[in-house]
Amino acid sequence: MCWLTRFLSVLALVVLVGVLPVRAETNSIDPRDVAARFLDAFYAWDAKALDALLSHNAEGDDVRYYQGWAQGAQYEVVSRPPCDVLESGNSLALVTCSVTVNDDFGRALGYRATDTFRLTIANERVLAASFAGDDPPIFAEMFDWIQRQRPDVLSGPCHLMFAGGPTPGACAEAVARAAQDYMCEQRSLEREE
Repeated sequence: MCWLTRFLSVLALVVLVGVLPVRAETNSIDPRDVAARFLDAFYAWDAKALDALLSHNAEGDDVRYYQGWAQGAQYEVVSRPPCDVLESGNSLALVTCSVTVNDDFGRALGYRATDTFRLTIANERVLAASFAGDDPPIFAEMFDWIQRQRPDVLSGPCHLMFAGGPTPGACAEAVARAAQDYMCEQRSLEREE
């Protein structure tokens, strides 16, 4: 009977350990500091520093493509308020950062854009990153114009744009040149009216 009691005690301990939540190491620094270092590396075009902050399972290719795109379009930071922690629990933190930029698209089309980064941070690493811009409708109109008038841009330097394409900087430069041409055409059409 003694062996049965020990066996059941060990079994109960194994089951109990198996159902207890496992907690990762807690963040030792403020996740906003990690986000700030991420943005510093991103807008300094420092791919090595950016890679050092990304966890091995983060969407590094997407981040690096966007960094190459931003560099090719000559993003200049106009405003970068402190990041906000949206959620923080266990060892994960969801941080959002808004960065207003001047870029070649905005210069050609007449607007300023704000990029919003959403970063999941744990253990001083970025586990996941997503980004969105607030480009106005004229950007989408210009992109439709590129599809009709300059399909070579999309089949050339922008082939697989934001989908693993190898030339994000050249793509951004080609789109920026097309944006200038688009605006010249729009002004010409307005003069004819």
